[in-house]
Amino acid sequence: MVEEKEKKKKGKEKRHEKGQFGKHKERNLSYKEKGRDKDGNKGKLSRDSVKEAKFGHSKPTLTYADSSKPPPSAPRKRVDPETAKYFSEITNLLESNTVELDDISAICGNALEEARGKELELTTDPIISRTIQKLLESCDLDQLCGFLRGCAESFPIIATDGVGSHVAETAIKALAKHMYDESSISYIEDTLSLICKIVAKDSVSVMQSRYGSHVLRSLLCLCKGVPLDRLDEFHVTKRSDVLATRVSSGPNKPDEGKIRNEFENRFESVFKFLVRELVDRAKYDMAKLRVDQFSSFVLQMVLRLSVGNNEELLYLIKILLCGPDQTLGEENIIGSEQKDDIMALLEDTASSHLLEVIIEVAPENLYHELLTEIFMGSLFVISSHYCGNYVAQALISSARNSNQVTQILDELGEKVKDLIKFGKSGVVASLLAACQRLETNRRECCQALAEAVTGDTESNNNMIEHILYLDSFILEMSTWKWPSGEKMSVLGCLMLQTIFKYPKQYIRLFIENLVSMEDEHVFQTAKDSGGARVIEAFLSSHIGAKIKLKLIAKLKGHFGDLAMNASSSFTVEKCFTESNISLKEAICGELLDIRLDISKARHGFHLLRKLDIDGYARQPEQWRVRQKSKETAYREFQAVFGEPRGEEIKINASYNENHNGKQKHDYNADGESKKFNHVEMPSDKKQKTNEKDGNHSYDSSKMSKKQKVGKPLLQKSANKFISNSTNTPFVRQSGKKDSAVSELAQLASKSDLTAGEVRSLFNASLKNEKGQSKNFKVPFVRKRKR
Repeated sequence: MVEEKEKKKKGKEKRHEKGQFGKHKERNLSYKEKGRDKDGNKGKLSRDSVKEAKFGHSKPTLTYADSSKPPPSAPRKRVDPETAKYFSEITNLLESNTVELDDISAICGNALEEARGKELELTTDPIISRTIQKLLESCDLDQLCGFLRGCAESFPIIATDGVGSHVAETAIKALAKHMYDESSISYIEDTLSLICKIVAKDSVSVMQSRYGSHVLRSLLCLCKGVPLDRLDEFHVTKRSDVLATRVSSGPNKPDEGKIRNEFENRFESVFKFLVRELVDRAKYDMAKLRVDQFSSFVLQMVLRLSVGNNEELLYLIKILLCGPDQTLGEENIIGSEQKDDIMALLEDTASSHLLEVIIEVAPENLYHELLTEIFMGSLFVISSHYCGNYVAQALISSARNSNQVTQILDELGEKVKDLIKFGKSGVVASLLAACQRLETNRRECCQALAEAVTGDTESNNNMIEHILYLDSFILEMSTWKWPSGEKMSVLGCLMLQTIFKYPKQYIRLFIENLVSMEDEHVFQTAKDSGGARVIEAFLSSHIGAKIKLKLIAKLKGHFGDLAMNASSSFTVEKCFTESNISLKEAICGELLDIRLDISKARHGFHLLRKLDIDGYARQPEQWRVRQKSKETAYREFQAVFGEPRGEEIKINASYNENHNGKQKHDYNADGESKKFNHVEMPSDKKQKTNEKDGNHSYDSSKMSKKQKVGKPLLQKSANKFISNSTNTPFVRQSGKKDSAVSELAQLASKSDLTAGEVRSLFNASLKNEKGQSKNFKVPFVRKRKR
């Protein structure tokens, strides 16, 4: 027993010694030493301080002077207890909701006066800084500017602090609220000028800071005059938004970089000063700033906000790409000698994003030099790069004219299949959109895409299905089958939406593919959020009405299921609009059975109202009469003011012209595939189109009567149109002088319309032969959330 006690005693002594001098000595530090490093500062113990506590010295380590990292922020000063207590009382007072509005200004003024000289300590305090933010949001302009002037000298430190940056952002946004007060412009400008001078001295450190970068961007927006509600647009842009812009084939002005200068420059001199100082001080460190994430954000915003001033843009881009030693020449701004330096920017995410913005905002002459001197000859390599493919997308979507698109297509046209295999479908989508926007090379682009999604020996019967599931098709090209329950490819759906905006003579194969799909596959496509947009694009295209009806008929029996889904409910609405009376009645019949379930959905009320399901349930016959009246009124309106639906200029040449003998189809006398002999497409045999130039030539002597009433006639003066209105087929010779159609024509002849006359254009009551009212109203429009 005595021996066992001695062994236990020795064990306790050993454990005690190990606790004092052994492996776990740091656990026995006194409470004063816990949470402090070797210098007595609070925070986690560093690894070196632990080793020094154990061994009496620190293990030697190599130190690297990394100039790319911003210097550490200055240590925070503690707020004295009396000041902390005062602001705690202010916080309780503001949160009590017992203060009247008239007294808030006085309280804010007194509190901000108490903060004078202590701005740095208060704004960087985690608790009191929140009170300062509330005060800045509620104070007057004089009090706000006084606070900013007081902290101007320490503003860079506040901006780069994790807590203080929120106070700086709040102050900038509060100042922006007074931006449109003309009597305060000079006072605000003086305050901004003072802050910008201080920030410019230390702009490189502020740019590289995680927090300072955001504050500096907000300051640039304020100086430029960007409204508060648009501040978020000019900060970091989502890649999905960038992609949506690039694949959009709508009209734009690429010479402005697609970033419009829509706001007034309120403080032009301050903005120019800040930009020049920022770039001039940073140009010697530009090599490291271009690859730094946070400084790259600042440089991108400087470029976006400078759109519209080509001289300033040339100066900025020259420094960003060529460095400080380059001089700005009148000709050959960018030469081939800079190619290696510019191509090196593609290797990094931050610098490649900066290069994208440079391409988008570059003036036309600079864009041409970048395309011809730098990128041509390397487009496929760039497009295959994990960062460079986004630069290629920006280059394609920013093309200024059809010749530039032709140059790009000549180099990438044969590589479309490889780009899709490599997963770089965004480049192909941008190319399709650019061809549509500039109305050039659309036949060649469609042909290249069709060859890319079909195998060498495989027919193109499943071409649409391959594009819809492009992501899975890339992985299983030879053994691919229609997947069930899998989400469709976003880029594939975007490509098809663009394709169905093309003239129908170029997309016959795509039309045949979609209409010949199995009914179940069409239903699954309509259920998918991306596939539903493809069907809507098809129904909105300039394709014959009977072909559209054939596709809509494949969805019979499924309209109820589609109506319950928020995304596909838009497809149901579009199908209803493009259907004839019998199909409209079938759609309403399916929705009527589940009307209560649809009404419980968020979108249900709008859909039921649009289709007038309640009217169909109460009085089906009157519902049919109303639908026929609306359809007739719409056709007459289109005949007078626009091209009839489903009609478009047509070329007799087939899609597969110059297709090297692959996948040839027989076409009838109207230039349509014999597969569609049972479906009539509108044919305009004698119209000619110059696709490359995007110009259409008309032979007016050989036009049909209906064509003479349409667009060419509307190009003449309205007075001539009115004087000859008795010969037009869309005006009924009912003998009534006050015909609503003639009233529309009279309104169309006027150069200026009142608000009431504009409403009458869209709410015209057209009388039919039986005297029944034909109300043509502007349809209720609901927006889809993208």
